[in-house]
Amino acid sequence: MTSLQEESIQDKLFRLKTHGDFIEDIFKKYSDKEILKDGHLYYSLEHLLQLSIQIILDIGAHILAEEFHENPETYAAVIVSLGKHGVVSVAFAKEQEEMARFRNILVHGYDTVDQEKVVTYGRVAPSVFRAFGQAYVDFIEKRKK
Repeated sequence: MTSLQEESIQDKLFRLKTHGDFIEDIFKKYSDKEILKDGHLYYSLEHLLQLSIQIILDIGAHILAEEFHENPETYAAVIVSLGKHGVVSVAFAKEQEEMARFRNILVHGYDTVDQEKVVTYGRVAPSVFRAFGQAYVDFIEKRKK
């Protein structure tokens, strides 16, 4: 069996949880309109989404490389492959495949980002992030048995 960098994964999962909690706090305190009007809030949200999605993709790519000797060519393919190998459910992978493309827009299409889409995605992101985090933890625990 190959060696997952579990300490690194745990560190990234901690950051993912922290980011998700912070995003939830933003939505508890502010309306969508307030977030869109306040540059500090909006860009904080956008950046946290970008970082969090990258964490999910980094962990996923690491698991695929170390456990399944697979190196998907795109970030969307990372999500699909996680479903194919049972790290996450196939249905969840299919639902979240667009998340990887959204990350690419945040990084490379920053000048054309639909701000309302960022806010809309931000509302559901913490639960998505938790689901990925739990799937990764479950996968690591299962492989130890």
